[in-house]
Amino acid sequence: MILNFTVDKPIDLVYDHLTDMQKFVSIHPIIYKIENKGADNYLVFETLKVLFIPISFTYPVKVAADKQKNEVIINAVVKKMTHVQMHFVLKNENGKTSVTETIDFRSPLPVKAILEKIFSKQHADLFKNMNAL
Repeated sequence: MILNFTVDKPIDLVYDHLTDMQKFVSIHPIIYKIENKGADNYLVFETLKVLFIPISFTYPVKVAADKQKNEVIINAVVKKMTHVQMHFVLKNENGKTSVTETIDFRSPLPVKAILEKIFSKQHADLFKNMNAL
């Protein structure tokens, strides 16, 4: 799945909010806490509402970033079964930042369509929140 966003902020601010997990959690719509486990490894805490029922869970995340290329890759493993890779490519466009996000889901469960819908909404809200900074 490929998502595109334009953020009315400088590229350095966008990059910082995708690589600094405390900044990331401050703008994420459903993640409420992130613990640093060292070496770019984190434990993410989130609450997702499914049919108005809150479901809370934690999962490990690894962040890899390349400032020269303005790329960030976040790998997550949810419930030890669903692997999610989010690859963000940032480009400066006249003081704004263009974000192309490629998300890859791998799971033995038939969850891809559901996850695509959830991530599309969450990440639209994430970048909307970033725009409001």
